[in-house]
Amino acid sequence: MASNVRANMGILSKALTRLRPTGALYSLPNQSLPPPKHWVPSSSFSAAAAVASSQSLHDKEKGSKWSRWFLFLPGAITFGLGTWQIFRRQDKIEMLDHRQKRLQMEPLKLNDMPSSSEILDTLEFRRVVCKGVFYYERSIYIGPRSRSISGVTENGYYVITPLMPIPGDAD
Repeated sequence: MASNVRANMGILSKALTRLRPTGALYSLPNQSLPPPKHWVPSSSFSAAAAVASSQSLHDKEKGSKWSRWFLFLPGAITFGLGTWQIFRRQDKIEMLDHRQKRLQMEPLKLNDMPSSSEILDTLEFRRVVCKGVFYYERSIYIGPRSRSISGVTENGYYVITPLMPIPGDAD
């Protein structure tokens, strides 16, 4: 039985040696195997090892360079986006201040103003006072819309009706 175990271990050892082309031997106890066919003497082995180690150091330095970029790039992008958001916030604050100042101004009398498209820019975010007649034939219905009041949902439409100003009205 001991000879069967020893024979099986020999077969296993030879199979492992064939699978390992690097020349590394995994010997089992009480066995002596000849060195592999591609065995290199120690002096040239040390020279080959030095070349291989210098190549691996070069590869590591190259990989290290890429890893530095991959660590730096997300931080730089995040910093850029954060800076952009701060500038964007400041622009929004200035825009809202401009609109609030325009809404706080005295209302304009629309009946006294000439009707031209050039004046529309001056009326942006301005309150106006106008006297006129609703033109119901030109009403527009937008919907269906729903709204929730106190948990109850109601369906309906928005109705937009134009106001026809009375030209030259002093009131």
